[in-house]
Amino acid sequence: MGLIMKWLEDKFLPIAVKLSNLRYLVALRDGFIAIMPISMFGALNIMVKEILLTPTSLFGASLNKWSFYAENIQPFFDSVLLPISNQIWWGSLALGIVFTVFTISYKLAEFDKQDSLTAGVLAVVSYFMLLPQQAGPDAAWGTVSWTSFNSEAIFTGIIVAIVSTEVFMFMNRKGWVIKMPEQVPPAVSRAFSAVIPAGVVMFMFGIFSYLTLTVLGTTLKDIINTSIQIPLTSLGQSPFTLILITLIAQVLWFFGLHGSLIVGPVLDTMYSASLSQNAEAVLVHGVQAPNAITRNIIDLYGMAGGSGATLALIIAIFIVSKRADYRELAKLSLMPGVFQINEPVIYGLPIVLNPVLAIPFIIIPPIMVTIGWFFTAVIPFAGRVYIAPPWVVPPILNTFLATGGSLSATFLSICTLALSVVIYIPFVNLANKMD
Repeated sequence: MGLIMKWLEDKFLPIAVKLSNLRYLVALRDGFIAIMPISMFGALNIMVKEILLTPTSLFGASLNKWSFYAENIQPFFDSVLLPISNQIWWGSLALGIVFTVFTISYKLAEFDKQDSLTAGVLAVVSYFMLLPQQAGPDAAWGTVSWTSFNSEAIFTGIIVAIVSTEVFMFMNRKGWVIKMPEQVPPAVSRAFSAVIPAGVVMFMFGIFSYLTLTVLGTTLKDIINTSIQIPLTSLGQSPFTLILITLIAQVLWFFGLHGSLIVGPVLDTMYSASLSQNAEAVLVHGVQAPNAITRNIIDLYGMAGGSGATLALIIAIFIVSKRADYRELAKLSLMPGVFQINEPVIYGLPIVLNPVLAIPFIIIPPIMVTIGWFFTAVIPFAGRVYIAPPWVVPPILNTFLATGGSLSATFLSICTLALSVVIYIPFVNLANKMD
């Protein structure tokens, strides 16, 4: 055990620290976090719609058997609340790539202490410049297909945000800008200094657009989707990929690094398209979600109470721990743990650099994720995920909401939580014997 930990500390940890500070990963992480209020409310909106508002929803189907509800309440939902819900979805999740392009570019420029606002606006402009000016050969000019902003566009948006911002910042660093006299107000001076870099970026993407749309007869989005996004999404559907990333995150936590934040950009990039495809299949086309693995399957089955399934650890402490300090900390950590906040447990027991409790902390999430995948993909027992509940939603309930009310998936999350408690118990017993 000591040799393994020394190897991890000497070889693995330095690489992980460098990755955590990699500017592109930081920009992706902070960019996705920045749109969290929009995506969280958009997800809540979908959950309410899929569970209550529609006549075929989980509770709606039962309530509509009551004649008063079907004749008086459901018509109000159909004529007022459902149209409002659909517009919220349209403006938040359906067109979410627009906000993602802006926030990633903004955070990347902010990381380099450059004009982040102009960079963000310029990235969105660059993205729109790549789109066809009509949805199809028979469509009217000025109509843009929403497929330019759906799950197929995620990687294109990320690449455009990074490339446009890098070119913009490169020209600023070289000093290829219009310099105004000192008497000019700073806001006006910044605007003029951005003219040449912005013009170069726009001209560059204008050339890209001409080459793809006119010469190649396709779009950059379709090229990237075929060559990058589809293969990477397929790689993400391998359980081995998800298990490996989950394992890496847990090992990072052992050293006191926030594993979820470090691997978060990788997970978001690899699995955002999968979740969007699932949502589109269920909400737009009314068919089964195509992807068994999404970003939040880790949280639903492997992270009850936060990284390491520490809610299970708290329950195990209440069941078998004889240590007063553990039991007192468990009492203080219970309510935060219910809402997926587990830093008090990780740093309070501690789990960090604790060779006993770190073992179940590291192995439980990969095991539970494997079980979740197996009973979703191999044995189609649990409903598939197509909604991303806010991360603070308590365990079990988050599975119910994420799957649009799948009782089988909810039962599976109860089982994985119970199994996590069983795995933690012998290690808590071992900790009883430690000073």
